[in-house]
Amino acid sequence: MYRAMVEEQSFRPRDLSTLRGIVSMGAPLERELCIELQKAFTPNVFNGYGTTETFWNTLLLPDDLPDKAGTAGRACIGDEVRVVKVYEGRLADPEELVEQDNTEVGEVIVRTTKGSLTYYNRPEELERKVNKGWFYTGDLATWDEEGYITIVSRKDDMVIMAGENVYPIQIEEVINQHEKVEDCAVIGVPDKRTGQALAAYIVRKDPYLTAKELRHYLRDHPMISTHKIPKYFAFVESLPMTATGKKQHYVLRREAPKDMENGVLKRM
Repeated sequence: MYRAMVEEQSFRPRDLSTLRGIVSMGAPLERELCIELQKAFTPNVFNGYGTTETFWNTLLLPDDLPDKAGTAGRACIGDEVRVVKVYEGRLADPEELVEQDNTEVGEVIVRTTKGSLTYYNRPEELERKVNKGWFYTGDLATWDEEGYITIVSRKDDMVIMAGENVYPIQIEEVINQHEKVEDCAVIGVPDKRTGQALAAYIVRKDPYLTAKELRHYLRDHPMISTHKIPKYFAFVESLPMTATGKKQHYVLRREAPKDMENGVLKRM
């Protein structure tokens, strides 16, 4: 929504002198878009993160910009937020933190007085989501020494290629920086050699954009290593979204085998 608004403002500028501030939530606010919002609308950009169960838990303030653009801020007053290690088959202990180096990826956990009754009288689900009073969000992130978190993926969306964890949101952010791209979603598809391969669904801003051009762009981009360049590309009119604007990667994963069979997803 904000990307479309920035584009509209550039084509038909409005007088926004009375605009006090804008707030983003619901999906990660990429660094480049965050800075574009400041230039196009107002310096007062706020970016928050939370869950359905725990409401609003972190906040990025205008004073944090532009240095912390791309992050979701740090814990709100009254909340505690940590990033802990991820294990197969069990929840990490709340003390098993990942390094605060903005590189190591872990799961975001929250301790707050706010909360819903989502898991009331559902002990099996509660056991999978809560440990020692901390709620395990299922979101993967990095954080820095000041506690600013950067969301990189959902646990369910993580792609494992040749034993390495790859996080689609990081690749999506780079693809979305291309001037001819409106939006994109990256998923994992089965691959005989590496277990999974990357597939990118692209909404074009320029109808003449090609997969070959995108691959050249990604190959030369300093933030993307060669093995993280998608192997499959599809150009689509829109991406499946929730009502709050979150990409539904699981819908694309479900449709991908049929898209590969029908030639919608083409290998490059």
